[in-house]
Amino acid sequence: MNELLPLNPLILNPMLLHEAIRRFLVWLRAIGRLPSTFPTLRSILSLFRVWAEAQGVQTIEQLTPDLFRAYQQELTFRLRRDGRPIKIGTQLAHLGTLRKWGAYLLEEDLLISNPAGGIRLPRAPRPLPRAIPDVEEAIRLIETKTGEDLLAYRDKAILELLYSTGLRRGEVARLHLSDIDLVGGYCWVREGKGRKDRVVPLGKIACQQLQVYLDAVRPVMLHGYETGALFVNHRGSALSGPAIGRMVKKAVASAKLSRAITTHSLRYAAATHMMKNGAPIRHLQEFLGHASIGTTQVYTRVTIPELKAIHAKYHPREVERPSGDGSGETGERRK
Repeated sequence: MNELLPLNPLILNPMLLHEAIRRFLVWLRAIGRLPSTFPTLRSILSLFRVWAEAQGVQTIEQLTPDLFRAYQQELTFRLRRDGRPIKIGTQLAHLGTLRKWGAYLLEEDLLISNPAGGIRLPRAPRPLPRAIPDVEEAIRLIETKTGEDLLAYRDKAILELLYSTGLRRGEVARLHLSDIDLVGGYCWVREGKGRKDRVVPLGKIACQQLQVYLDAVRPVMLHGYETGALFVNHRGSALSGPAIGRMVKKAVASAKLSRAITTHSLRYAAATHMMKNGAPIRHLQEFLGHASIGTTQVYTRVTIPELKAIHAKYHPREVERPSGDGSGETGERRK
C-alpha cells in the first residue's frame, strides 16, 4: 500500500500577502539589509499588496506572471502628485523589489516558482549630472562660513571631506572616529552603497580641517556624552545624512551660488575635476565605490564639450594643413 505524502500546510492555510511581505522584511533584516532602506521597501510592497487585493488577490498562491505584468503596465501609467508619470528609476525600484520578493518565496518553498521572475526591467537612462560646481565654485562653497559658532567649523570640515573624498552623505554620517587616519591620510568607508567597504584618500587640507574639528570643536559639542560618531550635532549625538544635506544647502545660500548644489554635487565635482586633471577612470571607480565601470562613465560625459574642443584642435582630420605638404589639403592650423 502506497504511503500518503504529507500535505503542504500552505494548501490548507494559504498565506496572505501581508504575512508573506512581513516574513520577507524579517528575512532582509536578518541578512543585514541596511535599516534605512526598510521604509521604502515596505512602501513598495504595501502599494503592490493594495493593488493586488483590489484585483481580488489575497494569498500568495494567487500570484501569477500575468498579474505582475499587469502591475508593471500599471506602473508605467502611474502619476506622481504633480501629475507627471513616475520616473524610470522609481519603476525599477518597484519591479526589482517585487522580483526579489518572488525569489524569496521560491527559495523558502512557499511557492513552486517565482511569479515575478519574468519581469523585464526597463532600461534606465543615464542622464548627465546637473549642478556640478566648477573648481572655483567648490572652493568658494567650502571657504564660505555658515556662521560664527562651533557649527561653522564642523561644517567646514564636512565640506572639505565631501569634496576631498567624494563620499555620499549617508557614508559621511556613518563615519566613526576609528575610520579616519589623519596621519596616513585615509578614510575607511564601512558598508557603503551595496554594503561594500572601501578605503579612500584624504587630502591634506581636509586632514587639517578635520584635526581642528577633532581638537577644538567636537569635544565641546559632545557636552560630556560619549559616541563613536565622527560628526555630531549640537546635542552631542550623531549627525544624520539629511542634516548634512540641509547644512550644504545653507552653505550654498551663504556662498550665494546660483546653482542648486547638493552633497551629491560635490561628489560629482570631485570625480569630474580629477578626471579633467587626468585621473584614470578605473581609479575613479574605486574612489567612488562603483560596482560597475558603466556608472563611473557617466562622469566622462560631463567633459564632452572640452573633449570636443580638444578633438577639433588636435585631431589630424580636423586640423587644416598648409598647402604644399603633399596631403592635398590647404589652410592653416586652427587656433
